[in-house]
Amino acid sequence: RIFYFYGGLGYQTKKWSFNISVPLVAQNNNGISQIGGMMLPNGKSNNANRSQTEGEFGGMMGNGGGITSSLSHTNYGLGDTYIYGSYFFIDELTSPVAINFNSFVKVPTANNSEGIGTGKFDFGISATLKKNLSSIVIFGDIGYINIGDPPNAQLNNPVSYGFGIGKFFEDSNYSLLLYYQSYSTIIKGYEPPRQLSLGLNYKINSQLNFSLIGSAGLSKVTSAFSFLTGLKWNV
Repeated sequence: RIFYFYGGLGYQTKKWSFNISVPLVAQNNNGISQIGGMMLPNGKSNNANRSQTEGEFGGMMGNGGGITSSLSHTNYGLGDTYIYGSYFFIDELTSPVAINFNSFVKVPTANNSEGIGTGKFDFGISATLKKNLSSIVIFGDIGYINIGDPPNAQLNNPVSYGFGIGKFFEDSNYSLLLYYQSYSTIIKGYEPPRQLSLGLNYKINSQLNFSLIGSAGLSKVTSAFSFLTGLKWNV
């Protein structure tokens, strides 16, 4: 179980957007960290509980060691900082399809000794295509993530892809979004991460937006369930 409390700032123009996000983290497994936006082995282990999962996850680690779970101990600390940027290359006023180019950098600000982070930089690039059809929006994206390999873990740099459909209600005050995301193989011998998400967004007023997102993992190395809720202020 991993809990995140995110705080962030962003700035957007007609052609660019920039965001920075910094979380506080609480987790009861020091062998798992958020890597490139996914939950993957970070090369750490709790030797006191090593036998609990040695057989199940031994193949995931480069040295044959296992990911271990310490249910009696929870680690707390600052998480890794994520910096995002997007360039709105083509908008729908001039083209049938909008195209964005996106990038991110993960700065290793988390406490690696506690297993909250990997102590390595990650970065990624992607492109998003979007089409509005009245109150419906459809989109797809494809990207590449360079994962800074943590000690004792062998991780491949994946290609990511996803597609989704959304529906706006009541003059766009409400929206629902269904999104599927998958990656190429990251850990040899294990199916890649895949998940399906359903999100609700509510425009409380011109400055305040509320979001609620639930996700279900579709592969063994993806979180079984995850939930995210938050508020965004526009100034």
